[in-house]
Amino acid sequence: MSFTISRGDFLHNFSKSQRGTVSIYLILIIVPIFFFQAVLIDFARIKLAEKESETAVKTAVRSVMSAYEPDLQAMGLYGLGLNREETESVFSNVFAQNLSSSVSPGSFHYVDNKPLDNASRITPVYSLASHVIFKQQILEDMKIKAPIEYTLEILDKFKKSGASDHFQEGSEFSQHADELGRLLEQREEALDEAWRYAEEMHAKTLSYHTFYQDRIRQLDGIASQVGVHTIDGVRSELNNVKVQLTSVQKSISDANMSIVALSQAGAQAAASIGAIIQNIRALEAQARALTQKQSDLERIINLLLQYAELITVIKQEVVANGAKISELQQRIEPVLRKAKQKNDEIREKLGGLQEENGNQTKAYEAFQSIVVYGDDYFYNYQTAAAEISALFTAFQQIVESVYLYTTDNTNKALTANDAYNSRSNDFYGKQNALEQARMSKSGSIKQRSSEQKNKIQVVLDQVKQSIGGCSMLLGPNSERDYFQRLQGNGSGNNGYYQKYREVNAQESSIGSEIAYDLDKSETASLKAMNMLSMFTQAAATLRDELYVNEFALTKFNYRTYGLEQDASGNPKVAHEIVDVGSHMLTNQEVEYLIYGFSSCAANMSSAYAEMFSFRLAIRTLEALMDPEKELLNIGSPLLVFLTAAAEGAVKALQDMQKLTKGDAVELTSKLSVSVLNLTYKDYLRIFLLMHSNNEKLMARMQALIELQTGKNLLEHATYMQGSAVSSIRLWFIPQLMKIMDNSGLLGCQVVRSRCQMTSIAAFAY
Repeated sequence: MSFTISRGDFLHNFSKSQRGTVSIYLILIIVPIFFFQAVLIDFARIKLAEKESETAVKTAVRSVMSAYEPDLQAMGLYGLGLNREETESVFSNVFAQNLSSSVSPGSFHYVDNKPLDNASRITPVYSLASHVIFKQQILEDMKIKAPIEYTLEILDKFKKSGASDHFQEGSEFSQHADELGRLLEQREEALDEAWRYAEEMHAKTLSYHTFYQDRIRQLDGIASQVGVHTIDGVRSELNNVKVQLTSVQKSISDANMSIVALSQAGAQAAASIGAIIQNIRALEAQARALTQKQSDLERIINLLLQYAELITVIKQEVVANGAKISELQQRIEPVLRKAKQKNDEIREKLGGLQEENGNQTKAYEAFQSIVVYGDDYFYNYQTAAAEISALFTAFQQIVESVYLYTTDNTNKALTANDAYNSRSNDFYGKQNALEQARMSKSGSIKQRSSEQKNKIQVVLDQVKQSIGGCSMLLGPNSERDYFQRLQGNGSGNNGYYQKYREVNAQESSIGSEIAYDLDKSETASLKAMNMLSMFTQAAATLRDELYVNEFALTKFNYRTYGLEQDASGNPKVAHEIVDVGSHMLTNQEVEYLIYGFSSCAANMSSAYAEMFSFRLAIRTLEALMDPEKELLNIGSPLLVFLTAAAEGAVKALQDMQKLTKGDAVELTSKLSVSVLNLTYKDYLRIFLLMHSNNEKLMARMQALIELQTGKNLLEHATYMQGSAVSSIRLWFIPQLMKIMDNSGLLGCQVVRSRCQMTSIAAFAY
């Protein structure tokens, strides 16, 4: 049987039929659910892969960092011990081995995370060359074992014992004594100079007085002989006399010739001859009178010439002498002002000390005996010099105005001449006694101060001869080579120290500002006392600096390393991995760290000189606690100080002989109630506190570490950052995941059927 259905009936029935509706609905529902589940499964797998990659990268970075350099670790430092190729190889291998794809290769993995070839990178960020990192590692190492409690105990005992107050007082006393000593010296020098000018003025006035007294009287005598004559009038009269005398003499000659002629005439000419003879006699009498008058007039002319010459000389001399007296007065004036200024500063300084007066040491009594001059002293001094100059000027004006020394003018000039001389003698008589006493006292102080300085210098010379300390095991060439590697050769070739300074953007100067001059006794003694003040301020040092200092003292050697003994008398044992006794620079490294010079001798001498100065300061202060009474009354605190320093220098040298042998020396017995014994190492610890400069210190430590280990700290990383790329295969609809990738929701990048993710991790020691 067969049925035939037309096309129109089929379409009509299909459009009206309700069979299959549920299936279509289910299809419309299930497809989105399928897509959602597919995306959810792949999304979950991606997140698991991301977590796995992050863990793998962290593990890889830690594995790389586990390969630290053992030579540096012995110094308490951690830096990567692998080169670049080794680092990348370890990182890549460990990263790959910690991904799921490396577990049971070929089997099914829910997360088949695979590393992307040549896509892993590990980068060093910081190295041990950085001072920030270097210091951080020092702190981490030393916080566990650094004996900073001992340092703090030293400072704490020092403060509680009361010695800190004495140290501060001693430092202040030396500063006050130095300041007042310089003021006193400047005042005395000015007064000495003023007195030299005053003595010269007095000597000049004495000389001038005698000179002018003789000349004025001589002029008066000449004037009394000359009278009112003038040289022109006398010369005119003299010419007339000469003419008359010539005429008379001619008449006599003519008369004599007439007599000769008449004598030939015979007896009848006798009467005429007699008359001529009588006339000749009269003429001769007249000639004699004219000759006498001529002689008198010539004598008057000579007197007038002598008078004129004396007048000229005295007027010239009085101008020059007046200028000299004025010059001396003008020299005295500013010097006296300077002396008065210094005297006022001394008075002000002493006034300030009296206001600060408390429970100071006995030596402070020396300030009470300092002589301070009153204002009257300088006023009288200046007034006397000015009066002498003024009186001489008045005398000068009289001499310049007088041309004829009559009795009145002579008396007037002599009175003025006596006036300035009398004032000069009066001033000199009174002032000389004061000045001789002053100069005698000042000279005595200078002499005694010089003696004490010489005593100190003798000890300082012994100190310079006793410095030593440089090992004889190193030849000069070896030491020079080591220091050139550390500090460069000074010809443009930098050493390790400059390298680490420049890496940290620091100026790379050699040496330090710490210098102690043992060639000048007074300077060395005064500078030593300043250390007491610096030491009392050391307690304010930051704890981090204490850790850095202790690192220097435990990881490096010093002069007495190996000589120090414990309480049982046995050599002290250093509980360190590194053997600092075997370092290239034997028994001198800490000294180099503090002072930074390019030779063992320079560093050792600096350490020895500073340590001696510290002991000198303490021993000087002990002597200042009980000075001689006679010294306190002499009026020179600086002499009191120098005397104490001379005594302290001898004891300080004895202390240094013990310290350099490794023995402990009591800090001070007179200034504290508690016993505090310090060794050479303890003083280095104190100097590290006093001269805290971590930047230079760390650069020198880095340089020494490279010298000893041969490890360039720039190449030893302490902070590494690693990045790697892995991928996971997408199970469902990669195109749909790519759409989500573009939205930024996935956290990975879809490449074909895999999703690539980058993981980053960092690790630091």
